[in-house]
Amino acid sequence: MNKRRIDKFSIVDIPTQSEIEKQQLNRTLVMIMLGTLLAVTFLISMTFTFKTIQLASELPDADMLKAHKPDQATLIYDINNKLIANIHGDEDRVLVSLDKISPYLQRAVIAVEDNRFYSHKGIDLIGTIRAGFNNFSGDGSIQGGSTLTQQLVKNSFLSPERSFKRKLIEAILAIRVEKNFTKDKILEMYLNQIYWGNLSYGAEKAARRYFKKSASKLDLAESALLAGLIKAPEGYSPYRNFEGAKFRQKLVLERMEHYGYITHKQRIQAEEQSLKLASPKQSYSKFPYFVDYVSYLLRQTYGEDVVRRGGLRVYTTLDPKVQEIAEKTIKEGVKSIPKGSGVTQGALVSIDVDNGYIQALVGGMDYQKSNFNRAVFAKRAAGSSFKPVVYLTGLRLGKITPESPIVDSPISFNTGWNVWSPHNWDGKYMGKMTVRKALTLSRNTPTVRVALKVGVDSIIETARLLGIKSPINRNFSIALGSTGISPLEMTTVYSTLAREGVYMEPTAIIRVEDSDNNILDQHDRDPIRVVSPNFVAQLCSILVDVVEKGTGKQAKLKNRVVAGKTGTTDDVRDIWFSGFTPDTATVIWMGNDQNTPLNGVFSSNCAQLWGIFSTEYYKIKDISPRYFRKPVKTDVLKQDKKDKNDKKISIEKVSRNKSKKNKDAKKEDKKVKSEIEDTFEQDYDIKPENKPAKTEDTTPRSIETKPQYKYPQKYPPKHGHDSDNVKPKTQNPEQNFAPVPKSETRQEMALDSKNSSGPQLRPKQVNNESDIEQRVQRYLKGSQ
Repeated sequence: MNKRRIDKFSIVDIPTQSEIEKQQLNRTLVMIMLGTLLAVTFLISMTFTFKTIQLASELPDADMLKAHKPDQATLIYDINNKLIANIHGDEDRVLVSLDKISPYLQRAVIAVEDNRFYSHKGIDLIGTIRAGFNNFSGDGSIQGGSTLTQQLVKNSFLSPERSFKRKLIEAILAIRVEKNFTKDKILEMYLNQIYWGNLSYGAEKAARRYFKKSASKLDLAESALLAGLIKAPEGYSPYRNFEGAKFRQKLVLERMEHYGYITHKQRIQAEEQSLKLASPKQSYSKFPYFVDYVSYLLRQTYGEDVVRRGGLRVYTTLDPKVQEIAEKTIKEGVKSIPKGSGVTQGALVSIDVDNGYIQALVGGMDYQKSNFNRAVFAKRAAGSSFKPVVYLTGLRLGKITPESPIVDSPISFNTGWNVWSPHNWDGKYMGKMTVRKALTLSRNTPTVRVALKVGVDSIIETARLLGIKSPINRNFSIALGSTGISPLEMTTVYSTLAREGVYMEPTAIIRVEDSDNNILDQHDRDPIRVVSPNFVAQLCSILVDVVEKGTGKQAKLKNRVVAGKTGTTDDVRDIWFSGFTPDTATVIWMGNDQNTPLNGVFSSNCAQLWGIFSTEYYKIKDISPRYFRKPVKTDVLKQDKKDKNDKKISIEKVSRNKSKKNKDAKKEDKKVKSEIEDTFEQDYDIKPENKPAKTEDTTPRSIETKPQYKYPQKYPPKHGHDSDNVKPKTQNPEQNFAPVPKSETRQEMALDSKNSSGPQLRPKQVNNESDIEQRVQRYLKGSQ
């Protein structure tokens, strides 16, 4: 830049030629960039406009709202295809005009859901941007991005799919609705359309369900509570989550004050007002606990919206006659026990052994008073009902046989955290006895000795194979039933035993169809061999003795063989009887929701109820008496000394001549094993092509099964069961043996009570397996 004096007072800067050219180049580049940006913007806008116009031409007419039909109910049928319940089908929506709805409710809904309702034209860009910012910043705002008009359109026409295309369709339809209907009419349709929880569709039904009054008579506090439910009707239900409902009510009142609908004084008065809620409307008038469980399964698969509004047709396994007997048994059984006993609740689950169908399920005394389904969701200590799992572990690992000697005497050992000294319920000890007698009389110390022989991990593995899914603590107290298990899980375990070691996922649903009779899901019976049948037969022979001459005598049935096990927990907080015949498995639990000790009652009370239920059950069932298979007689199952890894187990035949060479003995082992497996495979009709191929590798492997509900199924279920049609998926017989746990650091899951958000599972370091094995070996040497 050159400087030039133009007079004696002034000096000016004169740009050079290069600087002039640079400025012109910069202006040219800016113009090119702006032109490109405008061109791209124009193309995008034209494309978007074209697509929008094309999409708009394909959308339904907004006038269809005038002819909109109410949503269809989900219908639930029993095993005889007779209707037993419907979800909101008997809750007819009562349509009312806007002047029949309290102004408080109108303003509360507008304040919390769409405060610019009367100013926008169907979509609210300002509200959407603000809602997005609030969600991003996490300031606790309760206002969503969709307008009332958009919500009405979504509930009336659209699926719950989350996509940009659906949001665009929603916006276009909302604008059309705004052009065809007045604001008051849109608000009226919205308040009559939405779901308010407690089986209430529409404002009028909601007012009557929650407060036993018409919508026109709702006061400010009641209106704010209802408006707060819209976001999550079931999650904020005042019957299930009163604190959450009150929190939402307070937020609604704050927004109403903020937008000038009410004064500060009105807000404070409404917050402090005591709400008088009506008794909750129950979902079902007949077989409520069973239908409650079916409803739970449907929601897990299809979602709340589809279950409430989708018109599903659900065909279940419920046998109404069996269910009636089950409900009568629990109600009369609990009432017959003296009030001072502390028994106030009971549960019962009955499963058809042949197909895994849950034919009856009772989750409590009175669904009207408590809809908590104890049969499914209560995790109660199993007590001695868990002992068969321990003994089956010993049988399948070759540590014991029914006639093995075992000692009933005091026992103590160091767990690493404390000294555990389990004792018998009667405080007495009976000395040396057989395994059969120990389980028949439900002695505790012999059970602990079996647990020490097999190890905790093997017990847990057996529990998983039999169908227990609940968390199991990794300590030896599980041998005496310290683990919390639901009655449904317990029934699954005993039904697997009744099936001679064949697992079937218990099911309550046979088939699900949509309103057009298209099959959405169908149960497919999927039997899986999880335990060698001879080991189960050995255990069942002992469990028959439990009923014939042990702790379960009250469960005897005339002309029918029964196997089962009583169960009583520490301080007698829970009492059980888990029993089965070759065709049916039924479990009964009694106790109380406070988990307090019971007085003057024992597991024999449950066994007595089991006998009453089963007697009535077989009066209505045309089932010929069947018998458990006798186990193939074997001597002690011992470890193969040549296997250094302790993973192979051989069976020694009673008649084996000890003078034979080892080579001949091994051949005899294979022959006995083959005879055992073939005997049971013939009964289950396992055809040659279904048998596992013979391989030279006989290394035992454990079977890990994690049964769960699978949707959808491909094939129709088999309604009438023929035992010859059960074709378990078999594995190599050696796979029924569990491997010896490796010596590695284990982790136990413990509750973290310090977390303010609620109990959380956290890993807890425990001693490794080698330490446990060393302690067990020291104990075994000391007891010899």
